[in-house]
Amino acid sequence: MSGIVGIYNLDGRPVEREKIGRMVDVLAHRGPDGAEVWCDDSSVGLGHRMLWTTPESLLEQLPLKDRTGNLILTADARIDNRDELIYALKLNDRPADKITDSDLILAAYDKWGRDCPGKVIGDFAFAIWDKRKQLLFCARDYMGVKPFYYYYQPGKLFVFASEIKGLFCLDAVPRNVNEAKVGIYLCQLSGFAKLKPDTFYQDILRLLPAHWMEVSEKGIESQSFWDLDAEAKKIQQTLKTDADYIEEFRKRFTEAIGCRLRSAYPVASTLSGGVDSSSVSCVARNVLRDKDSDAELLTIYSDCDTPSADETAYVDTVLAQGGFNHHVAKVGNPISAAQTVTPWLDQPVQMPTPAMLLAIVREVKQQGARVVLTGHDGDTIVSHGRDYPHELLALGEWEKVLKIVEGRYQNKSDSAKDIESDLYNYLLPYGTELVKKLAIKNYINLFFRPGKYWNISPKKTIKIVLQSIYHNFRRVNLNKFNGSISNQFAKSIKLGKLLQDEFNYQFGYLPTEYLNHYRGITSGNMQEASEQIDGISAAVSIEPRHPFLDKRVIELCLAAPAHLKYCNGLGRGVMRQAMKDILSEEVRQRKSKVDFYGFIINRMKTTESSIIKNLLLEQKSKLSHYLNTNAVQENYQKLSKSAAKWQQRRREARIINCAIYLSLWLKVIE
Repeated sequence: MSGIVGIYNLDGRPVEREKIGRMVDVLAHRGPDGAEVWCDDSSVGLGHRMLWTTPESLLEQLPLKDRTGNLILTADARIDNRDELIYALKLNDRPADKITDSDLILAAYDKWGRDCPGKVIGDFAFAIWDKRKQLLFCARDYMGVKPFYYYYQPGKLFVFASEIKGLFCLDAVPRNVNEAKVGIYLCQLSGFAKLKPDTFYQDILRLLPAHWMEVSEKGIESQSFWDLDAEAKKIQQTLKTDADYIEEFRKRFTEAIGCRLRSAYPVASTLSGGVDSSSVSCVARNVLRDKDSDAELLTIYSDCDTPSADETAYVDTVLAQGGFNHHVAKVGNPISAAQTVTPWLDQPVQMPTPAMLLAIVREVKQQGARVVLTGHDGDTIVSHGRDYPHELLALGEWEKVLKIVEGRYQNKSDSAKDIESDLYNYLLPYGTELVKKLAIKNYINLFFRPGKYWNISPKKTIKIVLQSIYHNFRRVNLNKFNGSISNQFAKSIKLGKLLQDEFNYQFGYLPTEYLNHYRGITSGNMQEASEQIDGISAAVSIEPRHPFLDKRVIELCLAAPAHLKYCNGLGRGVMRQAMKDILSEEVRQRKSKVDFYGFIINRMKTTESSIIKNLLLEQKSKLSHYLNTNAVQENYQKLSKSAAKWQQRRREARIINCAIYLSLWLKVIE
């Protein structure tokens, strides 16, 4: 992990070294091992902050010129297919360990031009000033692990940085709040959001993942360099059996983790006791021990000191295998953690709480590591396969749908209502889609054929019929998502329409597991979460690495058959089967997942009650533009006494936290 910045004066004015220097200085936390600036009295200036992580990074000096002096690079990058690139680029003039990742990027651009990002595997964000073509070439990795923000004023200015605060070093960059973004944020939708380049600041954008961009006096041109769908389809043509997919997952997952263990310093791994982090930790331990039988992997568990969030029983089954140097990070209070990290993020907190991650990266730092492996976002990448029944319904495979739903419940007699509810939740969107398409014959079959297999009452059937018709005409009710939003604010940004469009995208019916899986992988949620993890980790000079976000793993997981994604009542089936004899059986077969809102709500009611009240009062004048602050305060008072069902209390806490996180951000930008 490093920090990159750059200025391109499109009107030809020379870049002032002082300005690029200020941008570099404000990102000092991203790279304590060095800082350099390149200006060369031209209209382009590049800057870099260095954090040594890989052995090759110890040799790097950035910004880097090629031998001709025509190409200048600044990069935040870790390249994983080094051997392949060294061979293809014929870099045989020195040993491989003397070739830096920056050398590879420059040589790849020199040989392949615009096509170079698609030849590179790894995590990267970089910019190259091409003197020959008089353009700035920028690129960002496949899943946007490395951040890249920019501001563009046609004909005058293009400026970029790893963090938005770097852009704000220039007076020419505006700091206007993107109110449309705030409005959707306050609604707290729970689906997979559409991936967009916008940020919480108007006119400050992100370079989208898997995109290159060329900037010149003529303007900006940008294009994707990764066709995920095409790559997944190629795999489907090659792999024929379930065993093929399971073996290929194990191979690619191990390779992804091995690449991310390349470090000149100790590497840590999160270990929560969940399937994702435990899989990463166990495979990483095995990779290390293949090289050194006495090697131990540094692992970190975040302890919330709350019974409902306690996963130590599962962690202990992993540790019992041996090969770990385990540490526990004590988690602080959720709101206090948000106060700490909000200035680092340049936007409101967008995770339930940053407290666990903050505790982990601080412990990683304390243990002398510079890299931490994570399980982010294994749920989405491997997929729980819960949309598989949609395609079975379309095929009329009613018995299979029932079998899948029943597989979720160990004691079926005690879960009859839950099973019926799940079946209803699958039938309703399918029925709604059939109404939309006027597929009357299929629509009639939908409500008569299931009766042969499922005990759905006539009353429930009539309800499905009516609701499937109603859902085609309904409009999203803003108050249902957050009744505290100011009516005046909502009208000023036309929030009702924005919400309807976003809702339709996030919850629009897709007929197959593959399409739903693709929507999740390419969602804005993934991007926002990765950027927030980067911001919090970078603030303490730690580089997060995410094996599940390796393009090779992603392509394989998307390609896997739907029945392997949801298998024998368990999601992420292809990984669970691939981890046989690697993970402890208690974890490999684990169905439960901790809901950290138990921890969050407990602290909201107790140790953090006074700080919450103070924050809502302090920022009342700022918040009142967006929210009815009296309503927010009343909702908080009700939460402490609420006897509502868990999901309702969870939603209430989420909305209140959202207001608090927004108030913290408004305080920072004030």
